[in-house]
Amino acid sequence: MTSPHDDGPARSDPRRAVVHALERRSAALVAEGPRTVTEQEAAFDRAVVHECRYLLRLLSARRRSEHELRARLREREVPRAVAAETIARTARAGLIDDAAFARDWVAQRRELRGLSDEALRRELETRGVAGDLIATALALGETDEEDRARALVRSRLARDERALREDTDGSMRGKVARRLDALLRRKGYDGALALRVISTELRAVTGR
Repeated sequence: MTSPHDDGPARSDPRRAVVHALERRSAALVAEGPRTVTEQEAAFDRAVVHECRYLLRLLSARRRSEHELRARLREREVPRAVAAETIARTARAGLIDDAAFARDWVAQRRELRGLSDEALRRELETRGVAGDLIATALALGETDEEDRARALVRSRLARDERALREDTDGSMRGKVARRLDALLRRKGYDGALALRVISTELRAVTGR
């Protein structure tokens, strides 16, 4: 499946795979409605089909949590009964999977943005993912937070290395340290960890 925000590795095209999977499932999803016997039932089923197609378009761009999909239907002011049936059909088609959503989110946000586990937890909570699913996703493929913080700091220090080596009065070091501290705080890293990582990585570059 696709990443929460990005298309994924260049060697494969997860988004295309999602679209193909949706195409295979969409016919059954849309045609699932009951045999209607009244115009009211027919109108209800048409509304459900319309909203199912809307959710399919959203899901063809990226995986989404059930909470996000329900929120989108509320934003569209979809009647409650129609929204409930739309979500139910989409779930029965295997297109709503909060556990997989959480795994994808964690893997991609760790790799692409270097976020701390606490920041990832907050992001998933705002998307309505259950706590046990978040915990499982954070534990899978777990990398050490300090290692992730160091990788972030090193990537930023690379462009300042020459200026830091030529810094004679410590002004550049202080400026870079403050910038790195702000970066790690934005990413959700603990202050003590940020201080430790920044000081050791600056020492590795400058020798002092």
